[in-house]
Amino acid sequence: MAPRTPPGQLDIPLVWENEPGSERLDVTREAESPPPMPSPLAGSLRLWIAALGDAGVAAVGAAAFLVLAALLGAELTPGQIALSSVAGMAAMTVVALGSLWGWRATPGMLLLGLCFSQAIPFARACRLWLVWLSCLALAGLPLLVRRRGESAAERLAGGVLSYRSRPGVA
Repeated sequence: MAPRTPPGQLDIPLVWENEPGSERLDVTREAESPPPMPSPLAGSLRLWIAALGDAGVAAVGAAAFLVLAALLGAELTPGQIALSSVAGMAAMTVVALGSLWGWRATPGMLLLGLCFSQAIPFARACRLWLVWLSCLALAGLPLLVRRRGESAAERLAGGVLSYRSRPGVA
């Protein structure tokens, strides 16, 4: 009869429970397994749709701050409308910066399943975020310009755009 493990505990052999020489078997199994397939490159059309999604997310942020200002009892003069819109845009762009740095993609890219192939350092993410922010009014078109097969967004991020891997789907 096999020993029972308490609920919530993993049934993994400990290092001292392994027989000597079993480590070599694990190494040979890893060496025999084929390397993981790289994810396919993302297309310019999907990146442009992601840029439109980012503009939509920013517009939702601006509208949320307008609704918040109205709920707080503001009379919403033109100056207050502009200030609330700017505050909403600023909040959503900070969310986009965090997404770029943490998840290697903007919110619109995350919605479409796109990301950069490598982690983006914070300084590089800030540069990409500033360009992304300035390109929102132009629907992200400057980020799609390709030279030598690489888009401006890929050059700024230092990685290739690809589809996000889904661990549950094999």
